[in-house]
Amino acid sequence: MAIVLPKFSRRHSPVGRATEAQPAVNVALCREDGVYEAGGELMARWRIRRVCLDDLQSIEVSVLWHTEGKGDEDLHVHHFHRVSPEQLRRLGLADEQSLRCHLPASPLSYHGHLISLRWCVRLRLFMNDGREIIAEQPFHLVSPRSNFDSFGSQASVRASSQA
Repeated sequence: MAIVLPKFSRRHSPVGRATEAQPAVNVALCREDGVYEAGGELMARWRIRRVCLDDLQSIEVSVLWHTEGKGDEDLHVHHFHRVSPEQLRRLGLADEQSLRCHLPASPLSYHGHLISLRWCVRLRLFMNDGREIIAEQPFHLVSPRSNFDSFGSQASVRASSQA
């Protein structure tokens, strides 16, 4: 679970807001190990606390991958959902919200010496005062488990023919 508590300068805070609690954004994956098979389904939950609904302009929830390391850094958004002010009012902020998406076959997560490819669920809050608050929960996209043994024959077929 990712919990983000951004730091704001008290010096530039409006007088009435100096004592307000800072926003908290939580993103939790449905799998504790954070490992998902390519072509499988990702489910996650997100929640925003300590933010007044009137202070929010919109929320974006996305599933994306990005590269880090040598050369150009790439970013690709696989799943995207923007929650408008009207939707925010209907949903409210008290309840946990959910995200569900079908993951692609590639690219798979990779961590090398020169480059890394990382997947994450990203939650972005756009505040009425112009601030953005971002929480990311990383996960690993791995190759799906195979029903084939190392010789290329189906293990399940062999097991059923021996019965």
